[in-house]
Amino acid sequence: MKRSLIFIVTMLFCSVSFAQSLFELSFSASPTINWMSPGVKEIQKNKSTLGYEFGVNADIFFDQEMRYAFTTGVLVSQTGGELTYNTADNFTFAGNEFDSGTSIRYRLSYVEVPLALKMRTNQFHRWTYWGLFGLSSGINVTAKGDSSDEQFDQSDINKQVKLFNMALNLGLGSEFDLGGRNALVLGLAYKSGFVDVTKGGLGEKTTLNSLTFKLGLVF
Repeated sequence: MKRSLIFIVTMLFCSVSFAQSLFELSFSASPTINWMSPGVKEIQKNKSTLGYEFGVNADIFFDQEMRYAFTTGVLVSQTGGELTYNTADNFTFAGNEFDSGTSIRYRLSYVEVPLALKMRTNQFHRWTYWGLFGLSSGINVTAKGDSSDEQFDQSDINKQVKLFNMALNLGLGSEFDLGGRNALVLGLAYKSGFVDVTKGGLGEKTTLNSLTFKLGLVF
């Protein structure tokens, strides 16, 4: 029993040491282009909106060459979109009545936790190239809204937005070796939402999408 306990502790210690040596943290602060896609013809996608995301990313490699990893982290994103409601009659939104043809801009903030498989090449002249495929889940923390008729001006619309969001997460990019374990990260990521982020509307399914220009630094 004592030998078994010693063996288990030794294996755990080796596992932690191995994981630490194949673990990378990076900080990112990235601009985004965001839009919402409604599922009924009475609601139309209007112009896209600019936003941002920032936070800490973690790459957990599972090979000695550090080419394949699970990537995760904690990100804060400012996102949203603008929808025009071309209903037959006036419509009600967040307890207010609006004329048909009124546009609502959603200003949404999420805390996101991505989980994706990341693959990267060997280094070429200090550059390494990577691609990732996975999911990004998010919890809504604030929801504000503006209306084109100025009834709304960054008003609380939490009751019109669901708490949870999930999106497909695809990305391509590169890292430039700065020496030591440091590297500059440049990339492009596309998030395609596949769950309804709105509630209390016309019964439509409205998804949230974004294009992120990733800028980061590996520590």
